[in-house]
Amino acid sequence: MLCYVLAIVATVFISNNAINSAETCKSVKAGAHYSSLIPFSGLKSDAIVSSRVKFTQSAGRYLFAPTESRGHLCTTSWNKLWGACRCGYLTSNHKDSDRFVFRRANSCVQHENGYTVGEVEDCSEKDLVEIAAYAYDDSRKPFEHQGTLLKEFATKLRVDTWYKVTLIFEEAKTTYQLFDDEGQHLETQEIIHRQCKDFKLGTWQDLYFGGQCPAPQAVSVCYEKI
Repeated sequence: MLCYVLAIVATVFISNNAINSAETCKSVKAGAHYSSLIPFSGLKSDAIVSSRVKFTQSAGRYLFAPTESRGHLCTTSWNKLWGACRCGYLTSNHKDSDRFVFRRANSCVQHENGYTVGEVEDCSEKDLVEIAAYAYDDSRKPFEHQGTLLKEFATKLRVDTWYKVTLIFEEAKTTYQLFDDEGQHLETQEIIHRQCKDFKLGTWQDLYFGGQCPAPQAVSVCYEKI
Protein backbone atom coordinates (compact mmCIF):
# COMPACT_ATOMS: atom_id res chain seq x y z
CA MET A 1 0.00 0.00 0.00
CA LEU A 2 2.81 2.40 0.91
CA CYS A 3 4.55 1.70 -2.39
CA TYR A 4 1.31 2.44 -4.24
CA VAL A 5 0.88 5.77 -2.45
CA LEU A 6 4.50 6.70 -3.08
CA ALA A 7 4.09 5.86 -6.77
CA ILE A 8 1.09 8.21 -7.02
CA VAL A 9 2.98 10.99 -5.22
CA ALA A 10 5.96 10.50 -7.51
CA THR A 11 3.74 10.62 -10.60
CA VAL A 12 2.11 13.87 -9.45
CA PHE A 13 5.52 15.40 -8.66
CA ILE A 14 7.02 14.43 -11.99
CA SER A 15 3.95 15.63 -13.91
CA ASN A 16 3.84 18.96 -12.10
CA ASN A 17 7.57 19.40 -12.51
CA ALA A 18 7.35 18.67 -16.24
CA ILE A 19 4.61 21.17 -16.94
CA ASN A 20 6.27 23.82 -14.75
CA SER A 21 9.74 23.32 -16.19
CA ALA A 22 11.59 25.26 -18.87
CA GLU A 23 10.90 24.79 -22.55
CA THR A 24 9.64 21.35 -23.48
CA CYS A 25 8.31 20.11 -26.81
CA LYS A 26 5.52 17.54 -26.87
CA SER A 27 4.57 15.40 -29.83
CA VAL A 28 1.55 13.29 -30.72
CA LYS A 29 2.61 10.40 -32.93
CA ALA A 30 0.79 9.49 -36.13
CA GLY A 31 -2.27 7.41 -35.27
CA ALA A 32 -2.42 8.67 -31.69
CA HIS A 33 -4.38 11.25 -29.69
CA TYR A 34 -2.16 11.76 -26.63
CA SER A 35 1.46 12.87 -26.38
CA SER A 36 2.05 10.56 -23.40
CA LEU A 37 1.07 7.04 -22.35
CA ILE A 38 -0.02 8.56 -19.01
CA PRO A 39 -2.31 11.50 -19.88
CA PHE A 40 -1.98 13.24 -16.49
CA SER A 41 -0.20 16.58 -16.21
CA GLY A 42 -0.66 17.48 -12.56
CA LEU A 43 -2.89 19.62 -10.35
CA LYS A 44 -3.71 23.33 -10.68
CA SER A 45 -4.72 25.69 -7.87
CA ASP A 46 -3.96 29.19 -9.21
CA ALA A 47 -6.66 31.49 -10.52
CA ILE A 48 -4.38 32.97 -13.19
CA VAL A 49 -2.13 30.69 -15.25
CA SER A 50 0.05 31.33 -18.31
CA SER A 51 2.30 29.48 -20.70
CA ARG A 52 4.46 30.29 -23.68
CA VAL A 53 3.55 28.15 -26.69
CA LYS A 54 5.13 27.59 -30.08
CA PHE A 55 3.60 25.55 -32.86
CA THR A 56 6.07 23.60 -34.93
CA GLN A 57 5.58 23.43 -38.68
CA SER A 58 3.83 20.07 -38.24
CA ALA A 59 0.91 21.81 -36.48
CA GLY A 60 0.29 23.95 -39.53
CA ARG A 61 0.76 21.32 -42.22
CA TYR A 62 -0.77 18.01 -41.06
CA LEU A 63 -2.92 16.52 -43.81
CA PHE A 64 -5.43 13.68 -43.81
CA ALA A 65 -5.26 11.05 -46.53
CA PRO A 66 -7.65 11.33 -49.50
CA THR A 67 -8.97 7.90 -48.54
CA GLU A 68 -10.17 9.15 -45.14
CA SER A 69 -13.96 9.42 -45.46
CA ARG A 70 -14.07 11.89 -42.55
CA GLY A 71 -11.32 14.08 -43.97
CA HIS A 72 -13.27 17.33 -43.82
CA LEU A 73 -14.56 16.60 -40.31
CA CYS A 74 -11.09 15.59 -39.11
CA THR A 75 -9.48 18.73 -40.53
CA THR A 76 -12.03 21.14 -39.10
CA SER A 77 -12.03 19.50 -35.64
CA TRP A 78 -10.26 21.34 -32.85
CA ASN A 79 -7.16 19.85 -31.20
CA LYS A 80 -6.45 20.60 -27.56
CA LEU A 81 -3.48 22.86 -26.86
CA TRP A 82 -3.40 23.76 -23.16
CA GLY A 83 -5.68 24.51 -20.23
CA ALA A 84 -7.21 23.06 -17.09
CA CYS A 85 -10.33 21.70 -15.48
CA ARG A 86 -12.28 23.83 -13.02
CA CYS A 87 -14.64 23.25 -10.06
CA GLY A 88 -12.45 20.73 -8.21
CA TYR A 89 -9.62 18.23 -8.58
CA LEU A 90 -12.00 15.35 -9.33
CA THR A 91 -13.80 17.18 -12.13
CA SER A 92 -13.27 15.70 -15.60
CA ASN A 93 -12.46 17.79 -18.65
CA HIS A 94 -15.81 16.81 -20.15
CA LYS A 95 -17.63 18.20 -17.10
CA ASP A 96 -16.05 21.62 -16.47
CA SER A 97 -12.88 22.83 -18.16
CA ASP A 98 -11.23 25.62 -20.15
CA ARG A 99 -8.73 24.97 -22.92
CA PHE A 100 -7.11 26.73 -25.81
CA VAL A 101 -7.60 24.61 -28.94
CA PHE A 102 -6.05 24.72 -32.40
CA ARG A 103 -6.20 23.49 -35.98
CA ARG A 104 -4.30 24.23 -39.18
CA ALA A 105 -5.63 27.11 -41.30
CA ASN A 106 -8.59 25.53 -43.09
CA SER A 107 -8.39 27.93 -46.02
CA CYS A 108 -5.32 26.00 -47.21
CA VAL A 109 -7.05 22.60 -47.45
CA GLN A 110 -9.24 21.40 -50.31
CA HIS A 111 -12.24 19.14 -49.63
CA GLU A 112 -14.68 17.30 -51.85
CA ASN A 113 -17.72 15.30 -50.69
CA GLY A 114 -16.34 15.11 -47.17
CA TYR A 115 -12.88 13.94 -48.25
CA THR A 116 -9.64 15.90 -48.08
CA VAL A 117 -8.33 16.04 -51.63
CA GLY A 118 -5.24 18.21 -51.27
CA GLU A 119 -3.81 21.58 -50.35
CA VAL A 120 -4.37 24.99 -51.94
CA GLU A 121 -1.35 26.07 -53.94
CA ASP A 122 0.30 29.34 -52.86
CA CYS A 123 -2.16 29.64 -49.97
CA SER A 124 -1.81 33.01 -48.21
CA GLU A 125 -2.40 31.35 -44.82
CA LYS A 126 0.20 28.62 -45.23
CA ASP A 127 1.91 27.86 -41.91
CA LEU A 128 -0.77 29.67 -39.91
CA VAL A 129 -2.68 28.03 -37.06
CA GLU A 130 -6.21 28.88 -35.93
CA ILE A 131 -7.01 28.91 -32.20
CA ALA A 132 -10.17 29.11 -30.12
CA ALA A 133 -11.46 29.27 -26.55
CA TYR A 134 -13.05 25.91 -25.80
CA ALA A 135 -14.98 25.13 -22.60
CA TYR A 136 -17.14 22.43 -21.10
CA ASP A 137 -19.69 23.81 -18.65
CA ASP A 138 -21.67 21.45 -16.43
CA SER A 139 -21.23 18.79 -19.15
CA ARG A 140 -22.49 21.07 -21.93
CA LYS A 141 -20.31 20.46 -24.99
CA PRO A 142 -18.48 23.35 -26.66
CA PHE A 143 -18.99 22.08 -30.21
CA GLU A 144 -22.75 22.09 -29.58
CA HIS A 145 -22.63 25.68 -28.27
CA GLN A 146 -20.50 27.59 -30.74
CA GLY A 147 -20.39 31.27 -29.92
CA THR A 148 -20.84 30.70 -26.19
CA LEU A 149 -18.63 27.75 -25.16
CA LEU A 150 -16.54 27.74 -28.35
CA LYS A 151 -15.21 31.12 -29.47
CA GLU A 152 -12.71 31.44 -32.30
CA PHE A 153 -9.90 33.98 -32.17
CA ALA A 154 -9.57 36.23 -35.20
CA THR A 155 -5.79 36.18 -34.73
CA LYS A 156 -4.00 33.33 -36.49
CA LEU A 157 -0.67 32.16 -35.08
CA ARG A 158 2.44 31.61 -37.17
CA VAL A 159 4.40 28.39 -36.75
CA ASP A 160 7.89 28.49 -35.19
CA THR A 161 6.91 31.64 -33.29
CA TRP A 162 6.47 31.99 -29.55
CA TYR A 163 3.23 33.36 -28.07
CA LYS A 164 1.88 33.69 -24.54
CA VAL A 165 -1.53 32.31 -23.56
CA THR A 166 -3.26 33.11 -20.27
CA LEU A 167 -6.36 31.76 -18.52
CA ILE A 168 -8.03 33.80 -15.76
CA PHE A 169 -10.41 31.61 -13.76
CA GLU A 170 -13.27 33.25 -11.86
CA GLU A 171 -16.29 31.87 -10.08
CA ALA A 172 -18.63 32.30 -13.05
CA LYS A 173 -16.38 32.92 -16.05
CA THR A 174 -12.96 32.33 -17.58
CA THR A 175 -11.00 34.85 -19.63
CA TYR A 176 -8.70 33.66 -22.42
CA GLN A 177 -5.88 36.04 -23.37
CA LEU A 178 -3.37 35.91 -26.23
CA PHE A 179 -0.11 37.89 -26.32
CA ASP A 180 2.90 37.97 -28.59
CA ASP A 181 6.26 37.02 -27.09
CA GLU A 182 7.03 40.67 -26.30
CA GLY A 183 3.95 40.88 -24.09
CA GLN A 184 1.83 42.83 -26.57
CA HIS A 185 -1.85 41.95 -26.10
CA LEU A 186 -3.33 40.48 -29.29
CA GLU A 187 -6.83 39.30 -28.40
CA THR A 188 -9.16 38.22 -25.59
CA GLN A 189 -12.15 35.89 -25.43
CA GLU A 190 -14.44 35.33 -22.44
CA ILE A 191 -16.61 32.34 -21.58
CA ILE A 192 -19.40 32.44 -19.00
CA HIS A 193 -19.64 29.42 -16.68
CA ARG A 194 -21.95 28.07 -14.02
CA GLN A 195 -20.85 29.23 -10.59
CA CYS A 196 -18.66 26.92 -8.53
CA LYS A 197 -16.68 27.71 -5.37
CA ASP A 198 -13.69 25.56 -6.37
CA PHE A 199 -13.25 27.33 -9.71
CA LYS A 200 -9.46 27.58 -9.16
CA LEU A 201 -8.96 23.87 -8.57
CA GLY A 202 -8.50 21.30 -11.31
CA THR A 203 -6.10 19.18 -13.29
CA TRP A 204 -3.88 20.50 -16.06
CA GLN A 205 -4.94 19.59 -19.59
CA ASP A 206 -2.16 18.88 -22.04
CA LEU A 207 -1.64 18.42 -25.79
CA TYR A 208 -4.26 16.18 -27.40
CA PHE A 209 -4.93 15.67 -31.11
CA GLY A 210 -8.65 15.40 -31.86
CA GLY A 211 -11.54 15.77 -31.89
CA GLN A 212 -12.74 13.27 -34.21
CA CYS A 213 -9.59 11.65 -35.52
CA PRO A 214 -6.06 10.67 -34.43
CA ALA A 215 -3.11 12.56 -35.85
CA PRO A 216 -2.41 11.72 -39.51
CA GLN A 217 1.27 12.56 -39.00
CA ALA A 218 3.29 13.45 -35.92
CA VAL A 219 2.24 16.87 -34.58
CA SER A 220 4.41 18.80 -32.12
CA VAL A 221 4.01 21.88 -29.93
CA CYS A 222 6.57 23.49 -27.61
CA TYR A 223 5.71 24.93 -24.19
CA GLU A 224 7.32 26.95 -21.45
CA LYS A 225 5.58 27.58 -18.14
CA ILE A 226 5.59 31.22 -17.06
